[in-house]
Amino acid sequence: MRIGEKLRNISFWFIDYCRGANIRKHYKDIEHLIEYPQSETSVSKRKDHLRQLLVHASGTTSFYENCGSSDLQDFPIINKEIVKYSYQEFLSEIYKNKKYVSVSTSGSTGTSFTVFQDHNKKQRNTADIIYFSKLAGYELGHKLFYLRFWNMFKKKNKLESFIQNVRPINVFDLSENSVKDLIKILKNDTSNKGMLGYASSFDKICNYLDSINSEPIDCKLRSVIGMSERLDPSTKLSMKKYFGVDMISRYSNAENGMIAQQPVGKDYFEINWASYYVEILGFTSNDNVKLGELGRIVITDLFNYYTPMIRYDTGDIGIMNDIKEDVVSKLVLTKVEGRKMDMIYSTSGEILSTSILLVINKYKEITQRQIIQKTKNKYLFKLKIENHTFGKEKEFIDEFRGYLGEEAIIKLEYVDEIPLLASGKQRAIINEVKP
Repeated sequence: MRIGEKLRNISFWFIDYCRGANIRKHYKDIEHLIEYPQSETSVSKRKDHLRQLLVHASGTTSFYENCGSSDLQDFPIINKEIVKYSYQEFLSEIYKNKKYVSVSTSGSTGTSFTVFQDHNKKQRNTADIIYFSKLAGYELGHKLFYLRFWNMFKKKNKLESFIQNVRPINVFDLSENSVKDLIKILKNDTSNKGMLGYASSFDKICNYLDSINSEPIDCKLRSVIGMSERLDPSTKLSMKKYFGVDMISRYSNAENGMIAQQPVGKDYFEINWASYYVEILGFTSNDNVKLGELGRIVITDLFNYYTPMIRYDTGDIGIMNDIKEDVVSKLVLTKVEGRKMDMIYSTSGEILSTSILLVINKYKEITQRQIIQKTKNKYLFKLKIENHTFGKEKEFIDEFRGYLGEEAIIKLEYVDEIPLLASGKQRAIINEVKP
C-alpha cells in the first residue's frame, strides 16, 4: 500500500478506536465465525446471536409478541409487503426513541420500502463489508471506483469522498465515451484500486474493450465486485483478460446487508453465517427444501434490533449445498437467482441499468410497478396506486421519456396487484422485444 492509502487505513481504525473500537470487535467476531465455523466457540456464538435476537423480538415488538419461543420455526415467514404495511409493529419498543440509520430498497422485485437500523447493526454491516471486501482483494485505503445509479442516491461530499477514497461513477451515463474516459482515468491513476458496481456496468466496460480490440490494461486494479444483478461468467473472464483480476459476485440487499459472496476463483457463494441465518424454503410451503433443491431464500438478520427481521423472504431464489473444502464441511449457496431481470432498452437501443426502477420510488403513491417493453419504442408501465389516485401522470411520463428517449411511447395501466411468477416472484422488468 502507498503512504496515502496506509494513512487512510490507519485513520479509519484510529477513529473507530476512539469511539470504542466497535467495528474492530465486530470484524474480529466475523473473522472467527467465518474462518472457524465448526469450532466450539463459533457454534456457541452463532446460537447465542440467534437466541438473543428471538428473545429481544418477542419481548419488545408487537408483531412478534406471540412468538414467545426461542425456536426459530415458531416465527412466521415475512416479506416486504408484510414489513411495509405493518411497519410500526416491527419496531422495538426499546429502540423507538433512539437514533437510527434508515436504508431504502430499490424494489427490484416490485416493492420498495425503508428500514430503520440501530447503530450496532450499522457497525456490524460496515465490518461485514470490510471483511468480505478484503477476501476479494480490496484493502481499506485503496481507491474505490463505485459504479452506481447516483441520480437516486445522495452523493458523498468531496471531503467524505477524499477521506474514504471513493470515486463515484454514474452508471446511467455509462455511454461509450464515458467508458473510454473511465479507462483513461484507470490507466493514469497510479494508486491501488478496486471497483464495485452493478454487474451490467462491467458488461458495458468489457463490450467497449472488445470493440476496440484492447490489449490488457495494467492499472493496479486489485479487486472487482459485481452486485445487484446476476454476474455473467463471460464478464468474469473478460475482466480477467483485460485487467488481470478475478472478479467476484456479491449477494446483498439494502434492507439487510452483506448476505453472501463468491470466494475468488469460485462459483459458489460463501454465506455470511456470522451475521445472518439463512434458510431455503419451498415455493408452496414454508418447509425447508432438501440440499441441492431450488427454493426461496429466507434470512434472519441477527443484528438489527431496531427493526427485527426474522425469517424474511428476500424475493430471491437459490440452492444451498454442503461442500467440503480443506477438510472443512460448510453450507454454501451454489445458485442465486432472481436479481437478474429482463434488460430494458432505450429507443436508441442502449441497454439501461435496472436501477432505472429507483426513479419510481420518489412517486410515493406507487406501491408496486412493472415495466414492459412492448416494441423498440413502446413501453407499458403497470402501476399499483395507493388509494387508486395518481395525479402526476404527465410528470411521470415526461421524466421517463427523458430516460427512454424522446420517441418513447409510454402507456400507464393501473392494476390491483403485479402478478406473480410460478416461483412466487414478481418481475419488475419484462422485455417482449425479440433479440
